[in-house]
Amino acid sequence: MVEVEIKPGAVVQVQRLMAGQKPEVGVRVYAQPGGGGCCGGGGGAVQFGMAFAKPRPDDEVVKVDGFSILIDPMSKQFVNGAVIDYVEGLQESGFKITNPTLPEPDAGGQAGGCGSCGNSSDAGGGCGCG
Repeated sequence: MVEVEIKPGAVVQVQRLMAGQKPEVGVRVYAQPGGGGCCGGGGGAVQFGMAFAKPRPDDEVVKVDGFSILIDPMSKQFVNGAVIDYVEGLQESGFKITNPTLPEPDAGGQAGGCGSCGNSSDAGGGCGCG
């Protein structure tokens, strides 16, 4: 079973966004390993993202406060142990996904938890919400 920690601020924001969705829709949390994207391309970089989606037969489904987190088989190893938060500040704003259980990034990338959604940030803000 995949373990995901969702901070209270993120729960409130997801619940607010889910209000207009159909009951079968959940929040897909996915990971794209490797370089590229907004993370700067280190070999160990992982970019996280979130999107509304209907569950697929092979998804892992984690129930959280009235909604479902959907995780595809390819993302499980990277999402397991992740922390989803919602931040608001001058430097960044939006959902931020990190995974402290992943290896540290190499000097070229901002891995370990480059995935945030929202406005710009030094560690990959603005990427990952599709």
